[in-house]
Amino acid sequence: MRLRSSRWGSSGIVAVILVASTACASSGAPAPGVDTTPARDVAAAPKASSAAPVTPTAAKVKTRTSGCNTDANYEICFSSPAAKGGSDPAVVRRFVEIFNAAGAGDSLRIAMFRWDIPVTTKALVAAQKRGAHVEIVADADMTTKPAGRAVMAQIESGDPAPGNVVVCKGSCLPWRGRGPAPPSQDVNHLKYLLADIGGRRSVITSSSNFEGRQYSQVNSLARVYDDAFYDFGLQYFQRLRAQSWTVGGVTWKDAQKRYQGPPPAMVYPRRSDLVLNTLKQVHCAKGMKTVDILVAVIQRYDIRAQIGRLWNEGCKMRIVTTRDLIENWLQSPFRLPNGQRVDINDNVVRTIVAHDKVYAIHAKVGGKERYLVLTGTSNTTCGGLLYNDEMMLRLDGQWAFKTYVAHVTDAFRHAHQSRESVVPVQARCR
Repeated sequence: MRLRSSRWGSSGIVAVILVASTACASSGAPAPGVDTTPARDVAAAPKASSAAPVTPTAAKVKTRTSGCNTDANYEICFSSPAAKGGSDPAVVRRFVEIFNAAGAGDSLRIAMFRWDIPVTTKALVAAQKRGAHVEIVADADMTTKPAGRAVMAQIESGDPAPGNVVVCKGSCLPWRGRGPAPPSQDVNHLKYLLADIGGRRSVITSSSNFEGRQYSQVNSLARVYDDAFYDFGLQYFQRLRAQSWTVGGVTWKDAQKRYQGPPPAMVYPRRSDLVLNTLKQVHCAKGMKTVDILVAVIQRYDIRAQIGRLWNEGCKMRIVTTRDLIENWLQSPFRLPNGQRVDINDNVVRTIVAHDKVYAIHAKVGGKERYLVLTGTSNTTCGGLLYNDEMMLRLDGQWAFKTYVAHVTDAFRHAHQSRESVVPVQARCR
C-alpha cells in the first residue's frame, strides 16, 4: 500500500477539548451498527440548474429533525440522539446510502478526520468494487483505528493506479497562523465528500466524523448540487491531495479560497472568516431578529463580541454548545471593544452533546432582510480558522433557514443549563 504523507510532524490529536482545543466535541458511547438499507438517492432526481435560486417549495413540509430534507438543489440531514433514546445514526447512514448509490463511471472523493465505523468502510469499498473511482484524503488519526486503516488499505489496493489515498500529518495545507500550532489543532478536520453519481455532481459537508461516538452527538449534513461549486470543491480537494496551495502552476491566496456562490463558501486555513464576515453585517430589526447558534465549540473573542453586540441590539437568540465551560464563557458578563457591557441571559445559552456547527439567521444583513444559514466543518476556534483544513458555506433562503431552525429548536429543547461554575480564559488567535 502506497500512502502519501505530508511534510509536517505529528498532529498531536487530542480527543478531549477544554480551553485551547478545536477538533472535536463531546464523546459518547458507540451505537450499534448503522442500518445500511439503501434509499433512493437524490442523485436520481432531475438535475436542477446550477444557477437556479433555491426556493421554499417544500416550506409546508414538516422538517425531519432525524433524517433528511430536500428542496431544489439542497439536501439537509440531521441527527437527534436525545429524541432517539441517546443514539441516532441518521447522518452517518446518509453517507452510507450515497456510497451505496455509486457504481461504474461514478466518483467519490472524501476527506475525513476520524474513521472507526466498519459499515462506512464496507460501503465505500463496495462502491469501488462496482467500478466507482474513489480517493481519500485522511488525517493521520485515521491510521490509529482499525476501520480507518482497513478502508485506506482496501481503497489503495482496489485500484491499479497508486496514490488514491493521501495521509496528512497535521493539516494537509500550510497554516495561516504563527507556529507552533496550539494543542489539538493542525489537523485535517474535514468531513467532506465530492460525489459524481449518474452524472449529477454534489458537494457534501458535515459536522460528523465516521466514528461511533458521533451517534450520540447532535450532527448535520449539507449537500449542494451545483456544478460550479463542485468544480471549486474539486480544486480544493486537489490541493489537499498535493498538500500545497499550488496545483498546476496556480497558487491559491486567501482571495482564491473564497467561492462567491451560490452558495458562498470559504476553505481554510485562511486569515479571514465567512462566519465573522457575515456576523459583522447582521443587524436585528422589527420582525427580523432571529439568531440561532448551535456550535460545538466557540472560543474566539471576535465571534463572542459579535454575538454580544447582537444580544445588546435586541436579537432573539438561542445558543447551544457542547461544553459547560464554553456555555459559562459565553454567558458570563464581558465588555465589547467599545466598552459596552454584555450580559447574555443564562437561559438563552444551553449545553448538549453536539458536534454541530450552525448559525441560522433572519435579520438585516448588509442592510437587506435575509434568511441564511452558516454551516460546515469548523468550530469557532483559532484552529478552525488558521491551522486546520476546513470548509464553511452559507445557505441562503427561507427554506434552509426554517429547516435549520427546526434543528436548533430540537437541540435547544433537549439541552440543559451548565452544571459547572468555572469560567475559562480562552487563548487568543496568533
